[in-house]
Amino acid sequence: MSATVGYDYVFDLVSQLSLEEQSRLLRELPNDSLPKSREKSESGLTDEYIKKHGVPVGSGFVVVTVPGEPIISPKRLEEIKRTCEHRQRKRSPEELEKNRQELLEILLNCPVMTDEELQGIIDARKEINECRLAYL
Repeated sequence: MSATVGYDYVFDLVSQLSLEEQSRLLRELPNDSLPKSREKSESGLTDEYIKKHGVPVGSGFVVVTVPGEPIISPKRLEEIKRTCEHRQRKRSPEELEKNRQELLEILLNCPVMTDEELQGIIDARKEINECRLAYL
C-alpha cells in the first residue's frame, strides 16, 4: 500500500513547526533530500511561500496583501460595521417588553383551525389515499 502526499501539503505542515523543530528536521533529513536552492528568511518562511500563502498570524489565520481595488467598497464596509454594532447593543427592558407585546399581538391575530375543519382535512386525505390505491 502506498500513499501520495503533495509537496505543498508537506511544506504547510513543516511551516507550522517552530523554528527549532524546523532546524532539527533539516539536520535529520538526508542531504540528498534537501532542495538545492532553498533560501530561508529570518522567520523560517521562504519568500515564495509568503507570496503564495501570506504570513501566519496565529490560530490558522494568515495576513495576505492583494494588489488592486478592494472587493467591498469603504462605504459598504462602514455600513456592515454599523449593522454589527447595532445588533450587538443591549436592549432595554422596555424595548424587550414592547417587542414581546408586538409578537404576542401577531400570534393572537393568526387564524386558528377548529376541530371540525381539522377533521375535514383528515377525511379528505383518507379519501384521496383510497382513490389513489384504487387507481393502482
